[in-house]
Amino acid sequence: MIRNWTIWRADVSRWMLQIGIIGAALGIGYLVYGGLKGYFTNPIDPMRVSMVANTLAYFLYCCGWLVGLGLVGLFWEWRPIGITVFFSGVFVWFAMPFLFAAVAGSNTDLTMRGVDALRSFLTPMLIVGFVQSVWAFFEYWRSGSTWRFKFKSSGELVVNIKREQEKEKKTTRRPFLSPLSPCWKLPVIDKLMCEHCPVMKRRRPCWKLKMGCQCNPSIVDSVLASMAEKMGEAMWISSSPLLEWRKGYKPPCHRCTIYLQHQQVKYDWLAPIAFFSPPVLLFVGWEHYQALYNKAVNWLNQIWTQIAFTPPQNFDPLGLSDPTTAVYIAFVLAILAMVYFVRLAEFLIFQLML
Repeated sequence: MIRNWTIWRADVSRWMLQIGIIGAALGIGYLVYGGLKGYFTNPIDPMRVSMVANTLAYFLYCCGWLVGLGLVGLFWEWRPIGITVFFSGVFVWFAMPFLFAAVAGSNTDLTMRGVDALRSFLTPMLIVGFVQSVWAFFEYWRSGSTWRFKFKSSGELVVNIKREQEKEKKTTRRPFLSPLSPCWKLPVIDKLMCEHCPVMKRRRPCWKLKMGCQCNPSIVDSVLASMAEKMGEAMWISSSPLLEWRKGYKPPCHRCTIYLQHQQVKYDWLAPIAFFSPPVLLFVGWEHYQALYNKAVNWLNQIWTQIAFTPPQNFDPLGLSDPTTAVYIAFVLAILAMVYFVRLAEFLIFQLML
């Protein structure tokens, strides 16, 4: 189980929404292209046009689920999102025959096949919007008239120690930090606390022991007691038992300053590697890329022969078999991979806390 679904729900929903919108734009754009070209009003092969419309209907149906779930997941805290999606989808559902007939030129049986394909994109969105609307109404009835709910986790322990007698000299050299550096090497740690911290005495980072000075009351009490004894103080304030987490659950590392600093160090090391790895891998495995590219081109040509409104005239209808085109596509794919590899590293480190 992931530590907290709300931490990374927005990222997953955003990915689903982006993929669904791109796929829907391609599918709807191809249907509009077929309507503008007159394939639905004056088809050369009516059976082929009907088959293409049915194939695009299945594709747009999947895109509709991605868009619907992505919208509801991304704007989950805004209760009217479901009813907004539902009524917007109903309006477009009834207006779709008139819109597509205006694009295609006339209202024929094949035009209705195109309308059904477009409506297949709206069906999942109507279902998702209706379900979310029912849930929102139930929550409104149960908890009262509140438009938004925002849940924020709090409870991070902040310990401020003021030392007036001795002042440490500021070092200009930044300490060398790596993903393997322990917690007591991080700059957010107070050195006076490290002298009495039992985690440091065991020579293992706090995230390895699943206990530390930001989440475990026994550790905090031990540190404060040792510091009070050294400073000659007879009394100290005990930490709150609310810092304890329930047995069987992971400690709240996602809100710990020390652990987040450690994750930042890991990201600083991993981000450059993730950014430059796609072009390096492409250069090293160029032969493998060419083999995969040829297979992908053959696969796309086969798909095109199935969804083209008119039968193709040659073996390469898309014109992607040219070696120059393969180089251009490799360049574009490398740029996209460089961007999304860095995003993936950020998602794994700061959202999934790996």
